[in-house]
Amino acid sequence: MSGLAPSIQKSTVFFCNVPSHVKNAILKFMSFVEGSLPMRYLGVPLISSRLVYKDCSVLVEKLEHRIMNWRNKLLSFAGRLQLIIFALSSMLIYWSSVFILLARVIHDLEARMRNFLWSQDSTFHKGKAKVSWNSICIPKYEGGLGIRRIGDVNKALMATHIWSIITKRNSLWVDWVQAYRLNSQSFSMCKTPTNCCWSWQKLHQLCPLMRNHIWTKLGDGRTTSAWYDVWCDFVPLGDFLSPRIITNAGFRLGASVADIQLNGVWKWPTAWRDLFPVLVQLDQVHINPNKRDSVLWRDGDDLNELSASCVWHSVRYSEPEVEWSKVVWFSQCIPRHVFLTWLIMKRKLLTQDVILQWDISQRKNMNMMCCLLCYAINDSHRHLFFECKFSSQIYHMVRQKAGMSSVDPRWEDTVGWLLVQARSKSAANYVSRILVVASAYKCSCYDKIADVIDYTVEN
Repeated sequence: MSGLAPSIQKSTVFFCNVPSHVKNAILKFMSFVEGSLPMRYLGVPLISSRLVYKDCSVLVEKLEHRIMNWRNKLLSFAGRLQLIIFALSSMLIYWSSVFILLARVIHDLEARMRNFLWSQDSTFHKGKAKVSWNSICIPKYEGGLGIRRIGDVNKALMATHIWSIITKRNSLWVDWVQAYRLNSQSFSMCKTPTNCCWSWQKLHQLCPLMRNHIWTKLGDGRTTSAWYDVWCDFVPLGDFLSPRIITNAGFRLGASVADIQLNGVWKWPTAWRDLFPVLVQLDQVHINPNKRDSVLWRDGDDLNELSASCVWHSVRYSEPEVEWSKVVWFSQCIPRHVFLTWLIMKRKLLTQDVILQWDISQRKNMNMMCCLLCYAINDSHRHLFFECKFSSQIYHMVRQKAGMSSVDPRWEDTVGWLLVQARSKSAANYVSRILVVASAYKCSCYDKIADVIDYTVEN
């Protein structure tokens, strides 16, 4: 024995379907206080019914309280982005790995993150977003900011529990599920009874999402379902072989791959090969009695051991990769500079040509608008970087120091030159990117024109 004794002050006993006299005898013997549901354990609610918004309100309040603690900090957009990725998102990991969060909870949490990123006041209650949240929540190499959607992370973390069931991980919970929920059936075969608990219903709803990504690499074929697991290059056999066809041929619905192959020959009727020509492709598939089956996660042509990161990558919203991400994001960058450069690449700066497109009926009242740097024409992304007379002067001074004398003073040409140089890891390459990004940052800050002039004079 370990010699440890339970703490009476910290311990609570719960009863279910216990006669009153037995309950009283246990309470008298153990001297514990009787508890009742719902309650909290390790920060999350222990409930006997479905999860409701009231149970998750503490999570929303905790996130909002953390954000309001930063109210008096002078945070740039880049600083807020780092806090969202590393502080706010990490607060939700534990809850996301225990429950499938309600859509309303996810919406409220992401709304607070979005307002915190874009808000211009100290309350962080509302901000005018420059880029849609869906476009932000993708990796940087696809043109986003690297924030992960809460719903996608939630699905990825909950998928690890299903993976534990499928792989029969050595766990008391997995053993209980196999004995009382699955009754020795495959997880994909098991039907959800109407009277089962809410958490099991929600967990089983993820099965269709995971089914197309779970791949079984055949060994001895003893733990792989012949009809319902994916172990060949096409869909599970059960998708075109109905239960009646399977049972009429003398096979069990719970048969493994090892049960339907003998000495390298499939046991199914010859008539099946004529009715389902796709089965001919399986003649080259053989089991290996000296090797165990292994379950892998398949994403396209890639096969890996399951991790929450792999599942997230498979279920998230994705965009085509963008080449300019190598120019914007690099380890030596200045965060506030690259955040604004990211907006330039997305063409999301509030330039005058954009404002003039909002309400054509008021165009006459806005004809006096002009570039605040050169007072020549209406500014635009193309004009500011670096066709404006003032910004081009800055650019000409900078490009000499960055070894870019032959590059035309246009943003597209500059980015194209930097993309070619991005393959190099030389110090000169990093310096040229830092200088170009800093120049773009200075030219885009209208309220800091004096700083631009000082910077030009000093250099």
